[in-house]
Amino acid sequence: MQLLKIGLLVASAAFGGTQAKAIGTVKAPPPPPGTIQTGQQWITTPNGCSYSRTQAPGYPVQWVLILNPHHIGQPNAHIGCAPVLGG
Repeated sequence: MQLLKIGLLVASAAFGGTQAKAIGTVKAPPPPPGTIQTGQQWITTPNGCSYSRTQAPGYPVQWVLILNPHHIGQPNAHIGCAPVLGG
C-alpha cells in the first residue's frame, strides 16, 4: 500500500505537479448568457445542453448536466456540454 502511495505521488509530480489542484478547489464555470430557465429546477444553455440545479448545505448552487432531458422537452446531451456549471 505504501508503495502505491509513493508511486502516485511521483506520477503526480511528474505529470503536472505545479498545475494540479486539490479536489474541491476547482470551480465550475458559470452558466453562459442566453441560458433559458425552466421552472426553478432546470436550465438549458444556448448550445442545447440541459442542467438540473443542485445545492448541498453550505455550498454554492451547481448545475449538473442532464444526459436525457426528455422530461423537459429537450434533446440529449452532446459532446460539447460541460458536465457541471457553477451558480
